[in-house]
Amino acid sequence: MRLKTFLRGILAGVVISISTPSLLHAKDPIPVVATFSILGDLVKQIGGKHISLATLVGPDGDAHVYKPTPADAKAVSNAKVLFVNGLEFEGWINRLVDASDFKGLRVVSTKGIEAIPFGEDGHHGDHAFEWAGVFNLKAGTYRWSFAKVKGKYADPAMKMVIQASDGIEASEEKAEELLEAKDGEPRRHNDVLVAKDTAYVLNFDNDKKTTFFSVNIKKAGKYVFFTEHMPFEFEADEHFFKDASGKDVEPIAQEPDAGHHGHDDHKDHGHAKHDDHKDDKHDDHKDHGHAKHDDHKDEKHDDHAGHDHGAFDPHAWQSAENIVIYLDNITAALAKADPSNASNFFKNREAYVAKVKALDAEISAKMKALPKAARTIITSHDAFGYFAKRYGLTFEAPQGMSTESEASAKDVAKLITQIREEKIRAVFVETITDNRLMEQIVRETGAKIGGTLYSDALSGPKGPAASYLDMMRHNSSTILGALTGS
Repeated sequence: MRLKTFLRGILAGVVISISTPSLLHAKDPIPVVATFSILGDLVKQIGGKHISLATLVGPDGDAHVYKPTPADAKAVSNAKVLFVNGLEFEGWINRLVDASDFKGLRVVSTKGIEAIPFGEDGHHGDHAFEWAGVFNLKAGTYRWSFAKVKGKYADPAMKMVIQASDGIEASEEKAEELLEAKDGEPRRHNDVLVAKDTAYVLNFDNDKKTTFFSVNIKKAGKYVFFTEHMPFEFEADEHFFKDASGKDVEPIAQEPDAGHHGHDDHKDHGHAKHDDHKDDKHDDHKDHGHAKHDDHKDEKHDDHAGHDHGAFDPHAWQSAENIVIYLDNITAALAKADPSNASNFFKNREAYVAKVKALDAEISAKMKALPKAARTIITSHDAFGYFAKRYGLTFEAPQGMSTESEASAKDVAKLITQIREEKIRAVFVETITDNRLMEQIVRETGAKIGGTLYSDALSGPKGPAASYLDMMRHNSSTILGALTGS
């Protein structure tokens, strides 16, 4: 009798298992978004098969000049967790989150890191405008439109300057003066704009799905348009405005260049949210010139400031030591979002931290062997401050922290003199920058191109920096080889 009862119990268990097949399958992976490729790799190492990861700015992409699209907003709106670097690296993130109506958990991955403050000259070439374009126009009327995204405009208003000019540089100083002025001429739906010395304040009509402005060109020629920030509404098609026949009018030159938009990377985007971490604040208690990047609830992002990173260097991932803090924040967030897999996340963290610490020790030993006279490195833009501090090197760059920064003639001349006087052997180019300036420096100094470094993005899967660990090994080996001649 006992045997029959026992068998009936087993049979009942089998029936229950068959009738509830979902119990036999693991829970679906949670949708997660990371803002750029390096951070995406770190998230993948912790989340593994338990997450469905999408990365906004993919391999070889430049987050400094990245322009979100309405498609990105849709992808972000579906995510359960959004991982950002913080330290104002993603100057576009707040507008993207607002446009997406994100409802998940937003995580600042640099929380707790001692951020390196910029020097007084840390912002080279910052602009009062985020976008400028030159158009060759016939006399006539053109139409510029802004459409709502998910029922709202990303911004209530924006400033714009129109000048008759042959190029951006020729009108830049005057345009910035106008954009920075407190006053401006307000314009609303269906108002007319003309080229003149004023900054228009374009106000979007919340009662309409699309706000239109007319641009009246009285004389054929070249005109340059400066916008205070890149309007989110027209980035989907990347068309500025249309002529009287409804045909798109494209710029003959623009800054930043359209080739940096990286829109091909958006095909496989995943999803994400913004809880109360709308702004991330840096602790005022400084320690030896550093500030601990702590309470991310109050992180301040001014999207209207273009790509100015603010007071701190955002490239914290360039120190392997800092990566442990990144991983702590990532692990805690994933465990909170998916408690049933928390033990797996912590196990993955433990294994990956061991690899990171081994790599950190390896790089430290290599760089320690370099003679002090051979520890100055010239790179395209100033992205290696944390690498320099951690591994005892000096990095110089003609550009500032952002790839959108422009090197002044004075800065370049000073750098050329330094290379000659210190007999610096090599300069390094980067995958995300225009390297013509570095090639000019090489010609004028006799230094050689020491190799290509990966600063803000990983390489593709077949490249030498397809993962964070590979990137750091590649960079350190490239630097060591060029400085030692090996």
